[in-house]
Amino acid sequence: MRRVLFAVLAILFSPLVLLLPPANAAVVQKPPVPTVRQETVPVTVVAPVPVVENANERQIQSLAANAGVSVVTLRAEWQHVAECEVAGNWSMTGSAYSGIGFLNSTWYQYGGTRYAQLAGQATETEQIIIGMEITGGWVPDQNGCSPSGW
Repeated sequence: MRRVLFAVLAILFSPLVLLLPPANAAVVQKPPVPTVRQETVPVTVVAPVPVVENANERQIQSLAANAGVSVVTLRAEWQHVAECEVAGNWSMTGSAYSGIGFLNSTWYQYGGTRYAQLAGQATETEQIIIGMEITGGWVPDQNGCSPSGW
């Protein structure tokens, strides 16, 4: 009886055995799915640099940096010159001198006419630029003001 039962089972399962791979067959594995690595990128925070509108402002920033002071300090030092030379009247014009006490001949000699015919017709920034050219990058000491211009 056992033999008959075994024979029936063998007949029933023999088609299934044909579907199975042979015992010595190599097992093929699928390659692993690569994982996506998310790296963190360091972020550098940079302080905003003020946008300079024109060439004169860029130049006065450069002059201040070369003098080792801020633009505000440079302007204040030249304001002191203006107070001393022409009572703070940046727009003063005269036959001999104008602006912050420039002799008109000095204004011409250092190219101030690229801004205005007379120093007093130029902006404060333009007068400071020419003043820094005349002095070689320093602000005159005003302990001994020169009422006759420089």
